Amino acid sequence: MNKFYLFWLRRPVNKISVVFPLAYTIFLQILTGFPKPNSLIAIDAGELFVRFSEELFSYPFWLQDLSHLPLFFGLAWLWSWYLGSIKSYSDILKNSALYISISYGIFNELIQAFIPDRFPSPGDLIMNLLGVFLGLITHSLLCKKADIEIVIN
Repeated sequence: MNKFYLFWLRRPVNKISVVFPLAYTIFLQILTGFPKPNSLIAIDAGELFVRFSEELFSYPFWLQDLSHLPLFFGLAWLWSWYLGSIKSYSDILKNSALYISISYGIFNELIQAFIPDRFPSPGDLIMNLLGVFLGLITHSLLCKKADIEIVIN
């Protein structure tokens, strides 16, 4: 099995690896918590911020909503990777990655109430939670598959 593939399945031994899920969480907050261009123009924000916001919001609304699924899939995957793989479906409910990812998904939507021209969206929250569950289940299934292949080889 490919070393790169195994790297993203096995729990890292180095505690500094927490940088990966933490950095991704911060990246996700920047991406999903950015104000709309009109809000930035109103406060005379820099041209770079306005252009970034224009690019971010240039996609159709439905595509922006749909993008939450893969973004939160990645979040759950990274936290599950860092905190350790899930051996069975019953362990998913005991996994800290689940609680971190779900809590952040809810926080991410609620914080939008305080961002100009943004609002918490039930649709986004559903996509966040669906992405979290799919990320955890996929990580679990691939960890099981890797363990089987490691035993055979």
